[in-house]
Amino acid sequence: MKLPEGVALPGGGDSLLAFDVDEEHQNWGALSSLFQRWRASDVTRTEFTKKEIDSARWLEIGAWHHGYPQPAEDVFGYRQATYDLTDWCEKCGIGMKQKAPFQMKGEPKWGRNAIMQLVWIYGELFVTPDVWNRVFEPAHVECRPVLNTKGAELKTVVQLVVQTTASIITEGLPAEQCERCGRTKYLPITRGPFPALRDTPVGSMLRTAEYFGSGAQADQHVLMSQDLARSLAKSGVRGASLKPVVEPK
Repeated sequence: MKLPEGVALPGGGDSLLAFDVDEEHQNWGALSSLFQRWRASDVTRTEFTKKEIDSARWLEIGAWHHGYPQPAEDVFGYRQATYDLTDWCEKCGIGMKQKAPFQMKGEPKWGRNAIMQLVWIYGELFVTPDVWNRVFEPAHVECRPVLNTKGAELKTVVQLVVQTTASIITEGLPAEQCERCGRTKYLPITRGPFPALRDTPVGSMLRTAEYFGSGAQADQHVLMSQDLARSLAKSGVRGASLKPVVEPK
């Protein structure tokens, strides 16, 4: 098998190489055993049909991952520059509040994509100014600038500002309680749709009141309405990934 070069990680070391394997593959049992023996990360996801996505009133949105937040001193230097860490727990990652624009090394190399997330920042979305003007501004979603490491405003990217929060139904979700701060976060949801909203949301975009992640990673997931998702698709925007949200009973 000819392997691609993979993705170089900050700080050096082995590069990241990923494969997609369907669990219905005839060799999945043997492959799964090998992955465990090699201590390779096994990340499961569910792929949804167009009908499943089109029929959901709300959708969780993720996006193409591109680049790292800056500055990168000590790898996580962006935290002090971008966030108020007063309520942040270093052990579980809960409590960071954005205080300043994100920084990138330079203009994103968008290619054919127009929506993205930064690596390590899975609760924020970035789009081109054109996409914000055509899709998100009419839906009353605000934006804020993104800077380079010298403090100059970048011209081809803005950050979407999602201020509304809503709770989801968490019964039955695997969770962990932080030994240091006592707060609870839920493990990443890798199988099936996203849990149902507890209340009827207002607006076209929101973030969960609950945090998700493992170890020191904690993010609030971003959800969008079906109407906004259709506007995104109609505009031909590439780079988004959608997961249907369960309808409440």
